[in-house]
Amino acid sequence: MSIKFPDYKGKYKIVSLALDETVKEDLQEKELPLVYAKSGYIRLFPENIVLSDSPSHFAEISTCNDYDVFEIWENGTMHRKYNDKSNDNYFYITGKCNSNCLMCPSPDAARKNAPDANIFDLIDLARHIPVDTPHLTITGGEPFMVGEKIFPFISFLKEKFAHTEFLFLTNGRIFAVEKYWRKFKECAPSNSIVAIPVHGSYPEIHDQITRADNSFRQTVQGVKALLKSGIRVELRLVVSQLNINDFTNIARFILRELKGIDYVSIIGMEMTGNARVNQNQVWIPYRKAFSSIKAAVYMLVENGMDVKLYNFPLCTVERSFWTLCERSISPNKVRFAEVCNSCKHREDCGGVFAGTMQLEIDELEAIL
Repeated sequence: MSIKFPDYKGKYKIVSLALDETVKEDLQEKELPLVYAKSGYIRLFPENIVLSDSPSHFAEISTCNDYDVFEIWENGTMHRKYNDKSNDNYFYITGKCNSNCLMCPSPDAARKNAPDANIFDLIDLARHIPVDTPHLTITGGEPFMVGEKIFPFISFLKEKFAHTEFLFLTNGRIFAVEKYWRKFKECAPSNSIVAIPVHGSYPEIHDQITRADNSFRQTVQGVKALLKSGIRVELRLVVSQLNINDFTNIARFILRELKGIDYVSIIGMEMTGNARVNQNQVWIPYRKAFSSIKAAVYMLVENGMDVKLYNFPLCTVERSFWTLCERSISPNKVRFAEVCNSCKHREDCGGVFAGTMQLEIDELEAIL
């Protein structure tokens, strides 16, 4: 959420939110800049200046939570960066990526031109986040495209958050370089897992999808290096027309070559960005996708592998597989069709991406 304070004249800063006097005192004791909303006023501390006494601003900020974290831009826009009641919080490192996957939900322009986050701002943001937060994600683009300057940030996370689970979303190619996997092993919080996509069972398919030569070799080498160093790894398999006929081979490859991974996540596409541009090459309806990957799922499960299904509405998956389905779509992106209103399992279902609904709407049906 965002709120615009037109009279703000200050610099960019990161602040925590207090709606309660006790929380305000706690944040002040920790010497954290904060916004305090009470009795119709929104004040900025330590300056103790009034940002707004607008009833609409006060009503909007009152829907947030104590210990939420915001950035305030020079133009007076205050944008939430951390929601204390959510498990979907993340640090966005950069939009750049050294792959250019055909079914990536980000556009090609972001991969080429997106700015990098300021590492010191990320550390400041992390400084505001409560130490007992259960989960944080580090993502991009490809977060390790910023190079070695990411490691002081990761080290800060390790030092502060002893009990938080961290998920690093990366294509894994950087870990084919020894100094990177060694440095990551040194800096990573103890409760970290690295999620890496594998798009095929052999280089031609994987590299065709990433549009990056040698990406399969680098990814597999990176996964093996992380496993050897004791880092937990999740493999992510995105289902598309380009690899749908290779899924049983991918399962065999994982069981043969990548032993020791934590789990496999099989992912239905989000049809935005590159995926939308390349729709005719990549799109496959979720029901058809599930039917085609079912044998691979059986193979992995029967061999003791933990498998999760991401982004698949329950009505597109056989009932016996429902226990594998995760509610994986971020709340701001999830949508339900009108037919879903009469479904007995709507509350258990993860829904559909907003950007995918028009392609999938005729496939959805109520489970009665």
